[in-house]
Amino acid sequence: MRVQDEVAGVGRRDALQSEGTRLLTRNHRQEALSRAYVQAIAARCGMSISVPYPDYGIDMSLNDIEISNRTRSESGYRLDVQTKATTRAGVTEDSIQYDLQVRSYDLLRASPDKAPRILVVLALPGNESRWCSQNEEALILRHCAYWLSLKGWPPSTNRKSVRVSLPRANVFSMDAVRGIMNRIKAGENP
Repeated sequence: MRVQDEVAGVGRRDALQSEGTRLLTRNHRQEALSRAYVQAIAARCGMSISVPYPDYGIDMSLNDIEISNRTRSESGYRLDVQTKATTRAGVTEDSIQYDLQVRSYDLLRASPDKAPRILVVLALPGNESRWCSQNEEALILRHCAYWLSLKGWPPSTNRKSVRVSLPRANVFSMDAVRGIMNRIKAGENP
């Protein structure tokens, strides 16, 4: 895509297709951005990232790094993350509401002590051309991601989805990730 197209706000499917680019589905583009968000924060925190294959509901693990005898290695402490992205989050003053599939809800609420699991939801603008922009000064990914631990939540009687509320105070940030990892090291819930 030409810079002029991006500045003019074209940034649409037709502009990309005119260059012969094969497009991911909208959902796959959202998923890729949510993973990139988590990876960027984890990298900034100095954590390694592993992606399980095959994927049984965990999108990535954030691994704590330690230095012993001037050698870096994974400490054994890790945080498993399921990432989601949406343009339709219910936003209130205090929280972000997200409809999570029951299968994912059950996986996250049964979080084991040895590898706690959290949900990270990236709330994107409705207009796809505003999701991500870049120039020589900055890479901007809008809007924000929030995290939630569902460990110990009750089973759901729903068949398809469960609405969860992610507190807006739970911004998925470097401080949040460091705090979560410190709690894991102390044997506490995220």
